Amino acid sequence: MKRTKNDWIALISFLFSLWFLLAGTVWVKGAALVFAYPFGLVSFILWQFFLQGERKESKLIPTILGFGFVLSLLVLLFSWFF
Repeated sequence: MKRTKNDWIALISFLFSLWFLLAGTVWVKGAALVFAYPFGLVSFILWQFFLQGERKESKLIPTILGFGFVLSLLVLLFSWFF
């Protein structure tokens, strides 16, 4: 099976969203702002503007990004209060 440009964009966006989910919880001296949030932003931009057709219908990437963002903010709030 030959991979298309759309397949590669979806794969990169998916991998970046997973990295954002995992690294977004590292709030030691604001490390998440440097090591996670740029990847989340790039993943969202790739998903929103460059994916076309059936790949964009998949809601997996924005779901992972949303969950990662909420998890990141919860970790930040807990680190401030505890």
